[in-house]
Amino acid sequence: MPVRTINDIRVSFLDFFKTREHLHVPSASLLPAADPTLLFTTAGMVPFKDFFSGAKTPPAPRLASVQKCLRTTDLESVGKTKRHLSFFEMLGNFSFGNYFKKEAIEFAWEYSTQFLPFPKEKIWISIFENDDEAHDIWHKHIGIPKDRIVRLGRADNFWGPAGESGACGPCSELYIDRGEEFGTDEQNRAPGGSGDRFMEFWNLVFNQFDFQKGEYLPLARTGIDTGAGLERLATLVQGVDSVFDTDELMTLRKSAAQIFSAEYSGSGVIPLRVLTDHVRTLTFAMSDGIFPSNESRGYVLRRVLRRAMLFGRKLGQKQPLLYKLCGTVSEIYGGFYPELKQNIPFIADYVREEESRFLRTLDSGAERLEQLILQTKDQKQASLNGKEVFQLYDTFGFPLEMTIELAELEGLTVDTTAFKAEMEKQRERGRAAWKGALELPVSRSLETEFTGYESLNGEGKILALVRGNAAVDSIAETDSAELCFIVTDKTPFYAEGGGQLGDNGFIKTPTGGARVVDCRKQGDAFVHLVSDIEGKISTGDNAELAVDRERREALARHHSATHLLNAALKKTLGNHIRQSGSLVHPDYLRFDFSHPKALSVEEVAAIEAQVNRAVADRFTVSTLVVDKAAAEKRGAVMTFGEKYGDVVRVVEMADFSKEFCGGTHVVNTGEIGSFLILKESSPGAGNRRIEAVAGKAAAEAFSQKLLETEALLTAIGSESTDAAVRKALADAKALAHGAAKGVSEHAWRELLALYQTAQQLQQQARKQAKKEQQTASGAGLTGVAEKLASNAVTNGKGTAIGTENLEGAGINDLKAVIDRAREINPAAAYVLFSRVGEETLFVCGTSQKYAAEKKIQLNQLLKSAPAALGITGGGKAELIQGKLRGEIAAAAAFFTAEL
Repeated sequence: MPVRTINDIRVSFLDFFKTREHLHVPSASLLPAADPTLLFTTAGMVPFKDFFSGAKTPPAPRLASVQKCLRTTDLESVGKTKRHLSFFEMLGNFSFGNYFKKEAIEFAWEYSTQFLPFPKEKIWISIFENDDEAHDIWHKHIGIPKDRIVRLGRADNFWGPAGESGACGPCSELYIDRGEEFGTDEQNRAPGGSGDRFMEFWNLVFNQFDFQKGEYLPLARTGIDTGAGLERLATLVQGVDSVFDTDELMTLRKSAAQIFSAEYSGSGVIPLRVLTDHVRTLTFAMSDGIFPSNESRGYVLRRVLRRAMLFGRKLGQKQPLLYKLCGTVSEIYGGFYPELKQNIPFIADYVREEESRFLRTLDSGAERLEQLILQTKDQKQASLNGKEVFQLYDTFGFPLEMTIELAELEGLTVDTTAFKAEMEKQRERGRAAWKGALELPVSRSLETEFTGYESLNGEGKILALVRGNAAVDSIAETDSAELCFIVTDKTPFYAEGGGQLGDNGFIKTPTGGARVVDCRKQGDAFVHLVSDIEGKISTGDNAELAVDRERREALARHHSATHLLNAALKKTLGNHIRQSGSLVHPDYLRFDFSHPKALSVEEVAAIEAQVNRAVADRFTVSTLVVDKAAAEKRGAVMTFGEKYGDVVRVVEMADFSKEFCGGTHVVNTGEIGSFLILKESSPGAGNRRIEAVAGKAAAEAFSQKLLETEALLTAIGSESTDAAVRKALADAKALAHGAAKGVSEHAWRELLALYQTAQQLQQQARKQAKKEQQTASGAGLTGVAEKLASNAVTNGKGTAIGTENLEGAGINDLKAVIDRAREINPAAAYVLFSRVGEETLFVCGTSQKYAAEKKIQLNQLLKSAPAALGITGGGKAELIQGKLRGEIAAAAAFFTAEL
């Protein structure tokens, strides 16, 4: 019997796999067990990561589950599209060394065609680009025609890992062709496009790799991990327009409409979708013990709740209402997830308190934002003033991401660059005040025990509190506008020193909490600078302290890399090298050292290679506390100008590096990952400076430089058909492919050389463009322009248009003719074509005055071009250029009709 409801699908899926010897495993918590790389359970396989890696033994070789999942990477899209959800359920079947591709494909095909059931001829398949085995199973064994099997790249058909490590591998996805009514353009011709015609409903992951610290290692045993989003599957089964029209979500959505006194139509659609999704997310997460707060995953939930309230306000919300829906979530889902029924009164009260607190911010902040939006529109500006947006954040606590989202709904952007500049100014003011306040009014006898070498979490007692420059007994939410400091008897927070920035994180007490934004030492006391204070914090309170793990790990990578760099400099340049300064930042490192002249390209490459060899050797990083004389005898290096006591801490990385250091470090050098030198310069006479990145920051730097290089080459290529440009573009693509496997210093050096080549080619292209411009001003092209201007004819819309085909002319020649024609007759639009080798170029232009008079927007016109013309390009309202794959006559007809 065909399934209809969402619960039908849950039950039939589990029953199907039970009869095929799979053990049903109940859904795990949304709070990942013993996995610090994840904030939430984001996929069905997350609870089974240790089974795939071989670290633990599964309860059975075949498992099946319906798993609760929470993802907020696309939170701003929830409500605005028909598919996006922050909470969803994932159907999955799993094999741990039992069956592999053939059986996984057979199971998926049988359930899809016999139990859902979907018409066989409507199902399309995608596979990883080089997975011939999966292709043959689908085609030869299942019988899918070759033209319904699509090969896609790593971005589409290689899955995982979930988090920073674990099982991963190529995958194959099942799609439903929903028909031509959902689109027939380029993006709707086959799976892999961005259109709505083909909807993916099941992903089969063939796990064969274990990704660990940048390496794809073979899995102890291959496995199968499949995932089918329940709500998306129900959309197809029930034949409805969106996930919010499926039976369970529709019930919740109708309750939301009733409580918020709103209609699910017009301007009420997006707010009601947001409220429906977000209250479900909050209720499920809180039932698993994850509550809105200022902490990492708690902060994400708070953002979800506040986003819901922003959209509630659009429906006229003036008092707490969202909490009333928590019970409805329990009624709908409690049958399958009994844990939802246990704490609903407590969850609802918690949500109501959060609503009450944020409504006070909304009343003042949202009103000011609405004024700012109106002011921006009145001034005909496209972007909200970043300084004003910062004042919203600083004065009213209005989150930037919410301002951006509300601005987008009004067709506006936010000047985030100016916002960040204001944020940095405030931090500088805070740092200046912070530095000037290091004689805080706290007793000199206070001491703090640092526990952060062993753990990033700890407990301590609050010894002193300072607001501004006055000692106080308590601090509260109303004090957030002032500098506030907390001193504890114990802390895992590293206080800034030795070039390494202080830790960030959170402090929580029974009656309050705060975000730690810096940590410094005053005497023997560790002083925590805090912001975003919640509730009330008092002296004598017991506190839980938690360091931001991701930031600390980034600092550790860069600090350990700094030690390797120091050693590599001495080995390459000589023992005269002396450290004269350093900065260890989570995003980069800066190292100043004594040296009389600039480093050559070869020296920089040699230093970079030495550090990366030390990383690859995975030296154990050990620490020992000894007297100073013993440390010197071991060969440990001191930093010039630093003062040391009789007992010192030494950090050793085998025999490669030994330094006096009190900072935090990786466990072994392999954790540093890639190391790349960004820049070598001089901070002053007799000194050199190296700026470098490690780990994730290195991968990001490589990607950014690659994007810049490709953009530069693409821009040159639009004006040149030079073989050198084509070769450079091919080289860039090869580097991009290699980068997917990991960033090496060799690839980095190649990329930097390629970037220099691109700059040289750009200079050559500009010289050539200038030469062509001079040629274009000659009599020959002037004659063409005169002919073009005089032969303009008026189309059905009353626009005068001149077209011409100039065989063999370059793009700059075409633009020069257009410019001259606009001077001769500004009351017309002109289109020129030229076939150069295998490419067809075009330029279309008109005068600014004529564009305004006829309401011509050439850059918008490109978007409506038929796919058959294959037009690509860009430009401004009055001038565009590009290439086309179709016939010139057809393109000329399109421009003539549409202008």
